Amino acid sequence: LKILFKELKKQTIKNFEIIFCDNNSEDETLKILKANKIKKIIKFKRYIPGEILNRAIKKTNSEYICILSAHCIPVNKYWLEEHINSIQNNPKFAASYGKQIPLPGTTVQNLIDLDIIFKDQPIIHKNDPYLNNANAIYKANILKKNLFSPKLTNIEDRIWAKNMIRYGYEIFYSANASVFHLHGVHQHESKSNRALNTYNILVDKYKKYWKRCNLLNPNYYNFSVIINGRSFKNKNFLKKKVNLFLTELNKLKLNINYHFILNNSEFKKRINNLDYIKSKNTLKEDLKLIYKKYTHKIIETNYIIYFNLEEKINLNKLRMLIKQTVYYQYEAATFGELIKKNFLINFKGNEEFRSTNLDIIENKPSITLLKWSKGSLIQSEYLRKGILFSKKSKIFYS
Repeated sequence: LKILFKELKKQTIKNFEIIFCDNNSEDETLKILKANKIKKIIKFKRYIPGEILNRAIKKTNSEYICILSAHCIPVNKYWLEEHINSIQNNPKFAASYGKQIPLPGTTVQNLIDLDIIFKDQPIIHKNDPYLNNANAIYKANILKKNLFSPKLTNIEDRIWAKNMIRYGYEIFYSANASVFHLHGVHQHESKSNRALNTYNILVDKYKKYWKRCNLLNPNYYNFSVIINGRSFKNKNFLKKKVNLFLTELNKLKLNINYHFILNNSEFKKRINNLDYIKSKNTLKEDLKLIYKKYTHKIIETNYIIYFNLEEKINLNKLRMLIKQTVYYQYEAATFGELIKKNFLINFKGNEEFRSTNLDIIENKPSITLLKWSKGSLIQSEYLRKGILFSKKSKIFYS
C-alpha cells in the first residue's frame, strides 16, 4: 500500500478519489490509509468480491470507475490516463483491462500465466469475454446499471464481461495501462522442469521492464534502522560502536528516516542524537515497544534494517541482503548457516532430537542456524508482531 499510494500520487490525472475496500484487516492497513488521508473506506468481514465492489461503486459520482488490486503497482505516471484514453472515445467499449507485468520475485508458473494472458498488443473482445479486475476501468453509467453478481466468490469480472457482450458491448484490453503484479492469475506455488525452462526464456523478455522499474531499486524506499546494543554497559564504548556501524551503513546511500538504539542501561541523554530505547526483558518486547511508541514514524518506513552491534559488520553482505530483498520483493530476509552434520538438540531438559547415524553426509538431516544479528531486513508489520522471521522470510546462506 505504501508503494501503491506513492505511485498514485504521481499520476498525470489528479482529479480522482480513492475508495478502499478493507477485508477486516489486522495489520497496518488502516494506519497507512489514515496517513494517506483516505477517507472513503468500505469495511467487510466476508469477502464476496462482487458484493463489496458494488458497495464501493454506489459511493462514486465519477464518469469512470477504475478497479485496482492493492498489490498491483502502476508501471508509470500515465497509467490512469492510458486507461481513460482506452475507452472514452468508443461508445461500444463498456470496460477495459490493462496489462499485468510480473516482477523478479514472481514464481515460475505465475510468471508464465501473466505472459500468456497479458499480451503486448491491444485486443477487442467481441465474442470471447475476458476482463480482470486487478487492473481495470469501467464507464460508470454502464457499470452502475449493471452491477457485479453479489453471490459469486470469484470471476465476477468475467461473468460481467460475458453479460455485456451479450448486450452488444465490447471489452477492450490495453497493453499500455500496465501494472506490476507479483503473483499470477491462478496464484500457483509449485513448478515443474518444463515450466522452469519456459520461465527462463520469458525472464529475458521482462528484464527490459525490470531495468526501468524504480521499485526494484533500494533508493526507492524509506528505511529505518534498529541497532541492538543491549549488551553494552559503557556509554562511550556504545557510541563508538554505533558511529562505526553508521559510518559503514552510510556508504550504502539509503534513504534512512529513523534510527533506534536498544540498550539495557539507563542513559539520560540520547545516544548520537538517535532515538534511544530502554530495553525490556526480551527482544520481542523491544520490537513491539518501538512500534507502539513510534508508529507515526514506522508507518513512513518501507523496510527496517536490524543489526546487533556485537557482530562485525560485513558491508558487502548487507548490501547484497538489501538489494536482493528489494529486487525480489521479499517481505523479510536474514542470514543463515546450513549445517549437515551429526547433532543433538535439547530444549530445557526435554527429550533430545538426535542425529548420530554414521551414514554418508548426503543422508544426514540438516539444520539451519538463523543469524539475523548479522543483518536482517523486515517490513514494519514484523515489528508490530515482535518478530524478525516468519515462514515468508528469505534466508541467505553464508
